[in-house]
Amino acid sequence: MMQILDQAKEQRIPPLFRLAFRPFFLAGSAFSVIAMVIWAMFWSGTVNLSGWMYDNPIWWHSHEMLFGFTGAIIVGFLLTAVQNWTGNPGVRGWRLAIIFCCWLVARLGLLFSSPGWVWMAFDLLWMPLAAYFLAKPIVLRKQWNNLFFSPLILLLTYLNARFHLIALGMSDDNVHHVSMVAIVAISVIVLVVGGRVIPFFTWRGTQTEQITRITWLERAALIPCWLLLACVLLPIPVAIREVALPGLLAATAVFNLLRFLRWRTWSTLGVPLLWLLHFAYLFMILGLLLLAGQQITGATSYSVALHFLTVGGIGAMILAMIARVSLGHTGRPLQIRRWMVAGFVLMMCSALVRTLLLMIFPTLAISSYMVSALLWACAFGIFTVVYYPILTRPRLDGRPG
Repeated sequence: MMQILDQAKEQRIPPLFRLAFRPFFLAGSAFSVIAMVIWAMFWSGTVNLSGWMYDNPIWWHSHEMLFGFTGAIIVGFLLTAVQNWTGNPGVRGWRLAIIFCCWLVARLGLLFSSPGWVWMAFDLLWMPLAAYFLAKPIVLRKQWNNLFFSPLILLLTYLNARFHLIALGMSDDNVHHVSMVAIVAISVIVLVVGGRVIPFFTWRGTQTEQITRITWLERAALIPCWLLLACVLLPIPVAIREVALPGLLAATAVFNLLRFLRWRTWSTLGVPLLWLLHFAYLFMILGLLLLAGQQITGATSYSVALHFLTVGGIGAMILAMIARVSLGHTGRPLQIRRWMVAGFVLMMCSALVRTLLLMIFPTLAISSYMVSALLWACAFGIFTVVYYPILTRPRLDGRPG
């Protein structure tokens, strides 16, 4: 009887709002396409964008790719995953619609308006709401090992507020520093989640021997992550930070590389849903190493090192994850077709153009920014078109979600 009642309730909910991955994956991806096309237009210098991009294109690009896009995907993923972790239904229906509408209003306001308290309020509301609905079932089920994701979302909200105060002229904060803290926080989420799911996905997707976990190596890979986050977040004396930061960046990279080498990347080459995950995790590691080197010697471009993390690591990881999660949670086979394979290749090219190509040909900076942005837009544009019917229709098996 309970299942029948639940099913009846489910049918009254529009498919788009039956689980958080649906609206946030779809709208987040579509938004990133628009954002990257506008970013390429900005660098081309051929289009008048005055009055757009919150009156500060550099601020807007950094903020919207970290919070508007990446934040949406993180929230969509976690609010969906918590249902699997706890067995309790994830947030859905009108509650999910309210969270999503706050996100959407903020995106439109920040794109078309000047800095204002109204847009800040909308943009600071949706993440705490998501953190609450994430924490509630975890606390009820006493799954304390997953509770840290809610404070991480609240941390992103705090950093988001610091960004807005800069835009409103009410803070002496540096966008460079705040964005660095946000990127480290997001990187910790990617490394933690990636370390959990990539070995499992690889084992299941390649039908090879199960990848066992080595306890000391897992701890060695994760502890520097959290120490790194503390190092960039807490008011540590500059002299200590200058020594600790590159050391923690290098330690995080080295130990994550050691566990990555055990994940049998070679076995994934025939499985696109897997090889992009491995590509992204490797780029995360390379980005951390390059940032460590940049802190020590200054020889590497800070921008290039950062985009190893943001485009090749976070961006590629997002595309690979949402492609797989969307199939699994809509009752479809875990297989992609040619268009999505092309999208994966374009995403890899976007990362390579923004990083390796720029390292080899630094004089092509403006061109690389534009080409990389357009390649990103094409990759996520393909996802948006291919997955629109998947994300807006009920599950194939008729189950809730």
